[in-house]
Amino acid sequence: MTFLAGGVYPWVWVPAGIVLCGMAIAVRPDIARQGRVRLLDITLIGVLLASLIQLMPAPAEWIRLIDPNAIKVRGALWLPPLLAPPNLPWIPLSIFPSDTVKAAGILFSSMVAFWISRRVCERGGTGRLVRAVVFIGLAASMAAIVQRAQGIELLYGVWRPLDVGARPYGPFVNRNHLATWVVMACPLALGYLLARTPQRDNPRDFSQRVANALKQLGTIRIWIVVAVCLMTLAVLLSGSRSGVIGLMCAFAVSALITRGRGTLAVRRWVLLQFALLAVVGLSFANYDMLMRRLEESITHAEEGRGRIAIWTDAIRLARDFPVAGTGAGTFGKAITVYQTAEPGYAIDQAHNHYLQLMAEGGAWLLLPAALAAGLFFLLARRSLGQDLSSDYFIRAGACAGIAGVLVQSIWETGLTMPANALLFAMLAAIATFDVLPRAGAA
Repeated sequence: MTFLAGGVYPWVWVPAGIVLCGMAIAVRPDIARQGRVRLLDITLIGVLLASLIQLMPAPAEWIRLIDPNAIKVRGALWLPPLLAPPNLPWIPLSIFPSDTVKAAGILFSSMVAFWISRRVCERGGTGRLVRAVVFIGLAASMAAIVQRAQGIELLYGVWRPLDVGARPYGPFVNRNHLATWVVMACPLALGYLLARTPQRDNPRDFSQRVANALKQLGTIRIWIVVAVCLMTLAVLLSGSRSGVIGLMCAFAVSALITRGRGTLAVRRWVLLQFALLAVVGLSFANYDMLMRRLEESITHAEEGRGRIAIWTDAIRLARDFPVAGTGAGTFGKAITVYQTAEPGYAIDQAHNHYLQLMAEGGAWLLLPAALAAGLFFLLARRSLGQDLSSDYFIRAGACAGIAGVLVQSIWETGLTMPANALLFAMLAAIATFDVLPRAGAA
């Protein structure tokens, strides 16, 4: 899905979801069976059911009691005589059921990916998952860098996105969406490098050290280092402010979690990796573009435009639908009734994932989602504390990627992209899979 516009179109993510279901049948993941993950799995299923219940018809009077503005907003979007009681006595909670079906489908696919990845990691396949992510990121970043250098506004130089006003970057229709992917992938790759750091003592002879370093050029490690540098450069060149902040936070969390762990060789690799990233950033980053973007943010805020104005409209929408929300995936439709920001443009996202969840789900979705997040945090912390193997660094990288994207979500909704949602699910699985030793942990 990553290479096909991030899976944003149904003709991409629907077949991919079907393939995931087939993989689940083959892998047979343990769902809600193990005591340590049972409550988390049940809560995730509860979140999915809550989104599906938004599709079920209910008496219009009940919906009016739950969210008094539900009928009013429907009347503003469509013909009032057709949508007001008693002409339409039963209506779903979602104001646009087809969008809710799409959101529920992506959520279900992500849950299946989470369970499959967890099972693969328990069977010793963590390294293979990480290597696959790294090479996808390498290819996607190279495509983005080439596209930026040539000033192409088409996907892969030939394909015009269906979205009006889209600004393709690499395989994604939006630079912020690629940044979301990289924010998760980069610390995961760094964690893999630390986990696979050679543990043998370095020879005292300088020539032997040089020879050992040259040997690394023919290994997969050097390609992962190159991939991390190119992914970081792709974000810096994109001008994505939220992406840069999220990536910096992810690297900071990674350094904090891995502090004091590992041998002297591991600590040297940490210094080398951050030195390489600093060289890449200082040498190739487009700081003029980043400064212009920051200046635009301040100017738009003064003019009542930009993210602050969009957040204000989103808060008004969330206040009018505090209980059941407008329906998962329906923000782009519902906000048209409340939109005052960006006149002349259609706003299809809140540019804040938390506000968008509040507006679309209300307390009905927000409470189980918050419970699932809390359970995941406790389980990930427990797994980190119990993992005494070198895979600790891979777990730490997964946790850092999740932390980075949660910070980025203050300004973006990149996790609504199917490819990003699946990568997030994979990181969650790596962070929480069973710490018991397994065979073939490469």
